[in-house]
Amino acid sequence: MGNSSVSIQITCKNNTVNEIRVRTELDFLIRKYNLKNYFFTDVVIINESADYPHSHPVLSLNTRHFGKENILLSTFIHEQIHWFAVQHFHRIKLAIEELKIIYPKVPVGYPNGARDEFSTYLHIIINWLELNALSVFLEKSEYEEVVNFLQRDHYRWIYHIVVSDHDVIKEILGKYEIQLDKSKGEIDSGK
Repeated sequence: MGNSSVSIQITCKNNTVNEIRVRTELDFLIRKYNLKNYFFTDVVIINESADYPHSHPVLSLNTRHFGKENILLSTFIHEQIHWFAVQHFHRIKLAIEELKIIYPKVPVGYPNGARDEFSTYLHIIINWLELNALSVFLEKSEYEEVVNFLQRDHYRWIYHIVVSDHDVIKEILGKYEIQLDKSKGEIDSGK
């Protein structure tokens, strides 16, 4: 039921103490980092019963990362970027075709890949954009701590590839203008 002052509606599904705490923490992060330019959907549900965070049909976060500010920030940005990907799906598909040439075999399923092959390729893009955004907001040591956590938690292979092949992936995403502008939260078309 909460509304943030920065044009995003953050609702607690069950209004539990933990959900309210996460909503408060997320609202704080949105203000602290001025994340409004990274909003690609303006509705968020906090649901402690959700097995995992997800972007669709409504961006939903669970309470797993309460008290882990930088991980919550990472998760929120990650799920927002899924909405960005939907809005720019044609370019995303073109980039995926190039990623398939570089990575002809990708893992599928937890803990290394996503639910299917397409989703693993999609997450190479999503996770690259996520880490790139985090590098803007976090100090180097905080950023490295988040990356270390993610590489051991889920999408392990994907996060390792995103870090080890950063420049290769950056070049592909740049070719298709799939970059979040650090100041505007929009596609950076080089202007």
